Amino acid sequence: MKLFFAILLSLGSCLCFSQEKINVILIGTYHFNNPGFDRGKVIERDILNKKNQAALEEITTAIVKNHHPDKVFVEFPFNEKEELNKKYLLYKDDKPFYKADTLKSDFLKRMYAENEIFQFGFRLAKKANNSAIYSTDHNLEQRYDLLGGKLENSKQVNAETFQGKMAALNNYMNSCIAETELKDVFKCLNSDEQMRLNKGLYVATINRLNDENEFFGSDFVASWYKRNLIMYANIQNQVTTKDKTIVVIVGAGHAAIIQDFIKNDYRFNLLDFKKVVN
Repeated sequence: MKLFFAILLSLGSCLCFSQEKINVILIGTYHFNNPGFDRGKVIERDILNKKNQAALEEITTAIVKNHHPDKVFVEFPFNEKEELNKKYLLYKDDKPFYKADTLKSDFLKRMYAENEIFQFGFRLAKKANNSAIYSTDHNLEQRYDLLGGKLENSKQVNAETFQGKMAALNNYMNSCIAETELKDVFKCLNSDEQMRLNKGLYVATINRLNDENEFFGSDFVASWYKRNLIMYANIQNQVTTKDKTIVVIVGAGHAAIIQDFIKNDYRFNLLDFKKVVN
């Protein structure tokens, strides 16, 4: 009997690892409409100007030509995925997916016109003739409102140290966004240095904001990782064995964390973005 179960386990393992891996193109991005929600304040880049529009056409065409993604995942609330997909299907059929004149919010007008979900994700999925767009996001509360006070009272990390690390990340992000060519913006945002600075802010700095009886820093970082783990699960659970290649378009901070999850998932093969758009 023991031999029988050992053989079954061996066969299951072989089947699991013999399955062809799904290629993942992970694209960390800045938010095209720059809503100002992120802690770091980034510079503006007009994604609607002629040069950037041409660059988006070139990048998406290259991805489809060389990799033809089966699915495109974007940073949109997972619990609103049906609503996003309705908009995508309108877009795919060359129909307006929003009515600017009926929107009272300037934020929404700019989001629908400029955000990377629509400018990059919709465009790419349509070129690949995908039947749907896939949502990943799940927001969790993070106590940024308490962070300043914790820094002021911490014996481990002072506000000046935190602001220095934050400035280093912010300056690097802005140097990326200021690149002349859009493809170089994405190469920079998906560089090892950006990933290191982004993760380091949480792991090497905020995580230390603990004391003997209270673990604010670790809870804060755990909440950020939990959000990204949920986002990643939303990706994992929407792929099938029929998928050969998927594209994941998320904010650069999310990409820094999700990159590590992909590298440690036996089902996936992470492609180097620099080689995807060389």
